[in-house]
Amino acid sequence: MADEIFDLYDREKILINEGSVILQNAVPLEVHQFAERLFDRFSKLVRENEDLTRHSDRQEQRLFKLNRNLKTQTQELELQRNKLEGLSQQLAKYLPPQIHEAIFAGKYDTQITTQRKKLTVFFSDIKDFTRTAENLQPEALTEYLNEYFSEMTQIALSHGATIDKYIGDAVMLFFGDPESKGVREDARACVEMALQMQEQMRVLGRRWKERGFDTPFVIRIGINTGYCNVGNFGSEQRLSYTIIGGEVNVAQRLEANAQPGGILISHETYSQVEDLVDVEPQAAFQLKGIDRQVKSYAVKGRKNTKLQQLRLDHPSGVQIDLALQNMNFLERETLAKELNALAAKLVDRSLLKEINA
Repeated sequence: MADEIFDLYDREKILINEGSVILQNAVPLEVHQFAERLFDRFSKLVRENEDLTRHSDRQEQRLFKLNRNLKTQTQELELQRNKLEGLSQQLAKYLPPQIHEAIFAGKYDTQITTQRKKLTVFFSDIKDFTRTAENLQPEALTEYLNEYFSEMTQIALSHGATIDKYIGDAVMLFFGDPESKGVREDARACVEMALQMQEQMRVLGRRWKERGFDTPFVIRIGINTGYCNVGNFGSEQRLSYTIIGGEVNVAQRLEANAQPGGILISHETYSQVEDLVDVEPQAAFQLKGIDRQVKSYAVKGRKNTKLQQLRLDHPSGVQIDLALQNMNFLERETLAKELNALAAKLVDRSLLKEINA
């Protein structure tokens, strides 16, 4: 049997159909009785409509309140989200980016746990920092030091380094945890990072001299590859994500023995990068607590550096230092056009007459 269709006005329609027959017959009594039924039905219909209207008004008021409360809650949630984002950004400055992202993604365990992994460890410090600092006003020292750390940090992060800590003027970084591309690639990334840091230090040195800093910072870098314990060290109240072990001490000693402006690497690191850099073997040294001679190599530059590096030092004070490996062909072509245009102006006789006039 087919389902019956519900009709809200079914009773009224029946009454109307009856009325057409009654009115056609025109029997007074029947017409009178029909009028009473019609009036009664109409009265009930009006009351029902009034009830429906009042119910609709109440529902509309409730819906309005719900919308208003929802809007208020949404605004409060947005405010809390902005506060949490601000807090997250502040905390990010105290944590390695990889750890910060993992914590907020719920992927990092904050238990006191460590593991043994083969890492590449980096140390750098500023030559004669104490003496240099004594000759600078505190405001200038803060400005130059912050600029130095900012530039080095940017280079480190671009190569995927994990920033362990800043110790006074020193920087400690490592590759291989919490993310790793393999021991070989980690070591190569670290050495390439160190080369770019020293290149940027030369740029900063010229910039600082132009601003009146007569003895700009010069850094030494030490790099070692070996097994370390890495993870969370500390207590339930306070943790530090860091690395410890004899290989960390080797990296620090390499940095201490490096020449100003130089990079000193261990044999373990050199074995991973020997096709990338030209080196000069250094005298081996013994470390307290380590039962082997530490072989080291001073990095002289990238292999085929003549093809990768363009430098110009002119007595007039003009200095150009280009690392071609950091530029693609389009960037080189654009720079060449700009330099050609500048060269044309340099020998433009009409321009020289205007300047001399």
